[in-house]
Amino acid sequence: MLILPLVALLGCDGVGVPIVLNPSDSGTPDGNPPRVTVGLELTTVTAIQPPVIRRFTAASSTINLGQSTTLNWSVAGATSLIIEPGVGTVTGTSVTVSPTVTTTYTLEAINDLGTVTATTTVTVTVPPAGWAPLAWTHELPGNYDSDVYRWLDSGKQQRTAVLTRNDSRDPGGSYGGMLRQFRFYLGSQERVATGTGASGLWNGWGYVVSHYGSGGLTHSGNIPGNYRQVFVGRHHAIHEFSWNLPINGTPVKATVHWFFATGRDHPIYAITFDSSAAGSGGLSVNADSRSPYGDIAWDGDGLNSYVDGVKWGDKYKFSSGTEPLTAQSTWDYTQPNVVPYTMAYSRTADAEMGMVQTLSWLQHNTGGTWFHTNWGYTSANRQGAGDFGTWLMPPNWNWPYQMCQYEMDDYNPTRSKRLAWGLMYGAVGSPSYYGYGYEGTFSGHPYQSYSVSMVMGRQSTSSVLAQVTQMERMLRGQLSATRGSVVLSGPTGVARTDTATYPVPGYNSVYGAYELQPDATGAFTATLNAAGGDIQNPVFLVHKSGGVPERLYLDGVLLTADVDYFASSDTSAGRVWITLNRTWNGSHTLSSVSSAFGVEP
Repeated sequence: MLILPLVALLGCDGVGVPIVLNPSDSGTPDGNPPRVTVGLELTTVTAIQPPVIRRFTAASSTINLGQSTTLNWSVAGATSLIIEPGVGTVTGTSVTVSPTVTTTYTLEAINDLGTVTATTTVTVTVPPAGWAPLAWTHELPGNYDSDVYRWLDSGKQQRTAVLTRNDSRDPGGSYGGMLRQFRFYLGSQERVATGTGASGLWNGWGYVVSHYGSGGLTHSGNIPGNYRQVFVGRHHAIHEFSWNLPINGTPVKATVHWFFATGRDHPIYAITFDSSAAGSGGLSVNADSRSPYGDIAWDGDGLNSYVDGVKWGDKYKFSSGTEPLTAQSTWDYTQPNVVPYTMAYSRTADAEMGMVQTLSWLQHNTGGTWFHTNWGYTSANRQGAGDFGTWLMPPNWNWPYQMCQYEMDDYNPTRSKRLAWGLMYGAVGSPSYYGYGYEGTFSGHPYQSYSVSMVMGRQSTSSVLAQVTQMERMLRGQLSATRGSVVLSGPTGVARTDTATYPVPGYNSVYGAYELQPDATGAFTATLNAAGGDIQNPVFLVHKSGGVPERLYLDGVLLTADVDYFASSDTSAGRVWITLNRTWNGSHTLSSVSSAFGVEP
């Protein structure tokens, strides 16, 4: 018997196996060899292929020295994975790396048939020198027991605020609780503004004053109070003063917050009057309250220059004309206004000081007395001329905001640096009072709260009016969130437990900040549209526990801490403060997550 082998090539998917069927033991009649019937049994075998790398990327392809990034991959068919240099064998789909120099990483995917590779590069940059953090110290300048705050402003120059403690009398005879001294730079020259001690009492600026009844007066300079550091973070701080100020025998609690932030020129002064002790009916007298109040040499110590002019804004803008300022100066009160402000200036000293409210005139009525009857008029066609006496300027008792008017005589200029905010009679402690202009009624009981920016700067650059413009733009900003949410309501003043809807969604007027609530993971993505014009270094307040986000992105670009933004974590309150070191124009998105993957890297 002869059996012939048969080989069948069936390709890479199977192997042919010969099978002999019914073999014959003898040859055929024709003498040929015996026939063999052969069949094939097919066995299917899966082919072995090289691995496939579908994706190998870095979550952040550019990082700053000292930062980390995540390498992410998607691989099929590999029995082992190796990343070089410096990582080695890996499993899963990601790994965190912290290169110190620009590095190209190679991913090797291996199986029995071979190895395939892919690369991704992480660029490491050395960031520019960061901005120094805000600093707080306890000092005794001139034996004034003080808390001193130092921070860098928008020009990266140091500003210093000396706040005198209010628990004992200071060398000037008052109980403090005010800004004793303010220092800032104009180019390379530092301007130092110190309390003047005017009237033997006003040793600085920021006192709380209320007149009432027939000659009644209460002010914080005559009453001991309390102070504390509410929060001192890396780049933000809140300092508090509080007093119980008697108004006609009823204690009214006044609480003041000073808010400082790296990258911002002008601190915020926020105050709440709490008249709860008066009961449901409020105070029995109409208080004439003025705060912040005081006298500080805003033209620079030792100059004692004449005041060349004054300006204020309520529903209209008032500006004096003839310089230097006297009771006979011309004036104009014809231009409409949005955000309330008040200021005095010296052109000869190139200096000015003022206050700018953090809300608009319609959102919070301010100012006092009855000079609104001259809205839309000038000194040439003034109304109620009989009330002016010998003055061409408004009579000293009828200025909406107190400034230097009580230190002016009929014809001579004044050197007084007095400056105060003003309210209508009854604005503190009355359940219902008329606002300035008598166009509506408001409630000042149990709370009266507001905030203003304190501005010192050059007259030639219109520092106060520039801040007015900034505030108008901030109020027109439009905040939205795609991750987390915009805060729509909260306390509308310091030391308050009640809440109200914010006049502008997401805008916290107490501190002039945009306010966000992150999602359950602590992440947020928010877009601010500067619809009203460029905003300089906006501040964001994020209700986030656990500290400052590890990374922040602006329009998907990773930001550098202490360079692109200045952040502070208030762990006790579960809040994070963030100042963006940017002129914010148009619409941009701030996020604590990577836009590439939608998760915290």
